[in-house]
Amino acid sequence: MSSQSSRRWVTVLGAAVSAVFLWVAVRHIDLGSVKETWRTARPLPWIPLAMAAYVVGHFVRGARLRFLVRREAGLQVTTATNVVVVGYASNNVLPARLGELVRAGMLAERTGIPLTQALTVTFIERLVDGVAILFLLVGASWATHTAGWIAELARVGALVFGVALGGLGLAVFFPAALGALASRLSQPLGRRAHDTAVALVTSVVNGAAVLRRPVDALVIGVLSVVVWLCESAMFVAVLPALGLAPSPGMAVIAMSVTNLGILVPSTPGFVGPFHFFCSQALLAQGVASETALAYAVLVHIAFYVPATVWGAGAMLWYGVEVGATAALARAARRSRGVESVGGVPMQIIAQLAESKKEAEASAFDLALTEAILPPGGSAEVTRDSARFLAGQIAALPTRVRTLYGIGMSVFRFWVRVRYLRSFCGLDLERRRAAVAGWAFGTIAPLRQLFRAPRSTVLLAFYEHPAGLATLGAEERRRLPVATTTPDEAHG
Repeated sequence: MSSQSSRRWVTVLGAAVSAVFLWVAVRHIDLGSVKETWRTARPLPWIPLAMAAYVVGHFVRGARLRFLVRREAGLQVTTATNVVVVGYASNNVLPARLGELVRAGMLAERTGIPLTQALTVTFIERLVDGVAILFLLVGASWATHTAGWIAELARVGALVFGVALGGLGLAVFFPAALGALASRLSQPLGRRAHDTAVALVTSVVNGAAVLRRPVDALVIGVLSVVVWLCESAMFVAVLPALGLAPSPGMAVIAMSVTNLGILVPSTPGFVGPFHFFCSQALLAQGVASETALAYAVLVHIAFYVPATVWGAGAMLWYGVEVGATAALARAARRSRGVESVGGVPMQIIAQLAESKKEAEASAFDLALTEAILPPGGSAEVTRDSARFLAGQIAALPTRVRTLYGIGMSVFRFWVRVRYLRSFCGLDLERRRAAVAGWAFGTIAPLRQLFRAPRSTVLLAFYEHPAGLATLGAEERRRLPVATTTPDEAHG
């Protein structure tokens, strides 16, 4: 199965899971009552306080990450925090928790450690997070005398994370034995397989090395508990916004159940599973179903907005293309070629050649191009102009291309909020209105964002013979260059 096909199936599976959870969450709920609950909610000052607690938790996560890789030069707390936030922001826009891979790739790029070791560090973070969440869930359940399915969830979680801890313990306490076992098992498979297996186990052992020192392991555990106490504070802060008592026990249970529940692969931002598990946690504690669902939506906003905005800014600031970085890192580790350049031996990472394949226009490129072009153009003109736009955007420097992508993502999000539909799902008239509102509006940065695609698309249109033919003689005379047809010239 190709990588593109695999990504498609992951997306479809995540969408299906989210749809099921959303249906289960709302099937017995009076949406009118939910709307009334929203109408009487008091978001200020509770939602900003919730967001602030969530942001503080990310700085604690950054401190923990720096502690996990503190031997690596150059990783400061701010950089480590941005690495963490980029991973969370990527989970908000990518399906099936693919943000964890983005996070590991950026960590490898920032520190120079192997990608396998960065993935091991990410796995350790997720593992200690799970243990900390279970610790808080058990404590809150005992304090609030909550039993039933929540207690059963805690037992299942303890089993799963206990098995994972046992596997990690092999790398922590028996690194030499684990390396010897990998060497022995891979020896019959040939030298390349043997070297790959040993390198993989070495990276895993190096990633887990910090846990061999009891004091360090304790510090990581304490920081993990503080992380989830900060997140619990976010859940506490949202309760008064809906007229609920700010109960720490209720909030900790809601936080724990929600975060254990969204381990299930789903759509970007965990839409569906988040709302289901969060609302079910409150239902189990006697909160009305309509209020519980409204609460879940508010908490989702409190975590989604700051992480996404902050992560997008961090990626723009660092100018990192994590996918390309990870691909080069993998290629470098697989490479066995060495070539002398100027008398210096160089390892061959990859042979880079100019690509002859034209950039393919996405559905968004086609929809945007059609909204920019003058009326009456053919499908061929639209397709060729969109392909030209995609090629020119792909040729931009990484930082500029990243800025363009972030800007268009904000535009598409605005369109979805404004029209309750995606940009590609709008009719042509509304797409033209949305583009015109940004391209000719009063906000200068928005006009600058659309200057590049408008100029590029119109250039392709005016250079296209079929595009020029759609203009009348008067329109062609108003163009800044001579564009009369041969028949008109002789006439």
